[in-house]
Amino acid sequence: MSDVDVIEVSAREALGKLNNRRLRAEGIVPAVLYGHGEGSVSLQLPASQLRASLRHGAHLVELQGAAKGQALLQDIQWDTFQQHILHVDLLRVDAKERVKVEVPVQLRGEAPGEREGGILEHVRHSIEIEVPAGNIPDELHVNVKDLHLGETLRASNIEDLPEGATFVGGEELVIVNCVQPTIVPDEEEGAVAGSAEPEVIGQKADDEGGASE
Repeated sequence: MSDVDVIEVSAREALGKLNNRRLRAEGIVPAVLYGHGEGSVSLQLPASQLRASLRHGAHLVELQGAAKGQALLQDIQWDTFQQHILHVDLLRVDAKERVKVEVPVQLRGEAPGEREGGILEHVRHSIEIEVPAGNIPDELHVNVKDLHLGETLRASNIEDLPEGATFVGGEELVIVNCVQPTIVPDEEEGAVAGSAEPEVIGQKADDEGGASE
């Protein structure tokens, strides 16, 4: 896991849709902090800091300011066009506490199956794991260097699962296949085949005309 990103938070005293809209116009994201049996707290934080953390693939952040400690980015609401963050839920966690998170899965290496005429079918681009909050990875990796045509790699083939982490859906979840490409009929050949029928009809007309003479 990379270093935990720090986000400065301040108390959000004015609530409601109109006030939240004003905050977003100023580059500030409304947030709610909850968990660990404590009451929920209305906060606000800089959109630029939150976006930076998301670009890093962060799940866990360190809060400073009106609230302190580590929190999980639990629920991020975007606008219709996925351009602006509308709201974020923050869940208080301890570094040793086990949490469930969805983590991206990237492929590494070159598969010999591609040289054998196959194509890679990346079935699962992310996977849910249960892991101590302090060990949440930014992403996981599967190496395809030994993947031949007709073979499959599964969650059990992930090479950098953090210590203490387990797969929520089990180790047999398919990550990537190397499959034979589907052969699609050539459109030009279909067009030529289709044009053969008028020629046959024309030939039949000529034959009939010759017979009448």
